[in-house]
Amino acid sequence: MVRVGLVAYVEEQLERAIALGMLPRGQFGSEEKLAREFGCCRGTVREALRRLAARGLVVQRSGRKTRAVALDESLTLENLGLALHDERSEECRRLLEGFFSLKRQVLVELLADCCTNASEAQVSQLESTCFALWDAAHWEPGARCAQLEFELLRLAAHTAARPGHLLLIQSLQRAMRGNASRLQFLMGGESLRQWAICAMHALGDRDVRALTHELPALLKACDEVVLDAFAPALREHVPSEDSHAQESHSEACASAAAQNEAPEARPCVDEGGIDCLASTVEDSKVLGAASCPHEGESPPMEPDCVALCPQTDLELASSKPGRERVAEDVVGAALGTLSDCRAAWDNSNPEGGLPSEPPSTCACGHRCIDDCLL
Repeated sequence: MVRVGLVAYVEEQLERAIALGMLPRGQFGSEEKLAREFGCCRGTVREALRRLAARGLVVQRSGRKTRAVALDESLTLENLGLALHDERSEECRRLLEGFFSLKRQVLVELLADCCTNASEAQVSQLESTCFALWDAAHWEPGARCAQLEFELLRLAAHTAARPGHLLLIQSLQRAMRGNASRLQFLMGGESLRQWAICAMHALGDRDVRALTHELPALLKACDEVVLDAFAPALREHVPSEDSHAQESHSEACASAAAQNEAPEARPCVDEGGIDCLASTVEDSKVLGAASCPHEGESPPMEPDCVALCPQTDLELASSKPGRERVAEDVVGAALGTLSDCRAAWDNSNPEGGLPSEPPSTCACGHRCIDDCLL
């Protein structure tokens, strides 16, 4: 057992060196040199090289050094692990998608054939395997799920009498057992449970349409979960159109909200150069009635520039076509109020001079403050 494990380790390391292009001129050193590097005997290295030669990864000739076969010539389903050493490469993602796509096609084709031609006992056995896979996806994710999935494939191939598919399934499983074994530990979860229960119900109901239309989409969703978990970096550099649309929509909403929340403030500068801010509603109130507060109210202790800025208000109002009429009415009301106040003052002092005390009330019926005529 120790020897078998050591041979497998040496084989894996030599395969990794081939995949990463670490061999000078594509040639291995002598068996004695490799044995020293791995700390084992020459027989272990010889067995590891023999396994690699059986898989078509190396070429051994008597009297010559062992040479590695080019990757594009040696890559097969059994040697899929060669492409998985660099998980961030596009070639790795492409080959994995091809592997899962082939497995999906084989499973759907075999189950559809079994649904049409298999006996009740055979269909019941397939249903039991689907249920076991559905249960293992929750309680035993990983290698157990991969084992049950290939059992379902082999059982379907036997039921449909497809010997060629059996050979293909054997190659697919060897690819999963090799360096691609890291993939099988990612299998399981809710996505696998969904397609397993869908296949079980479709087989029980003899529903070929569900197997050919609904099952492929569920299988693809499950494979995408495994691919994203195995090589997530590939998805970070390919933003989707939906994410662009969502970002644009969010930016538009943020700018619109900022415009709505910004106060409509207008600068008002008096002769002394003091800046004042007043909103449209406050300006209309000040121009209409702020110069004459109601009886019983104390006069406001604010600078005079806050009270009236008719020229600036008129200019701002006239700059907006929809508010020209409103500006004229507001300014007219303010001038009318001032005229009434002056008339009341003149009547209280017939001699035309300034009275010693301002009148208690003006024509508008309210008590006026000392600065109402300024």
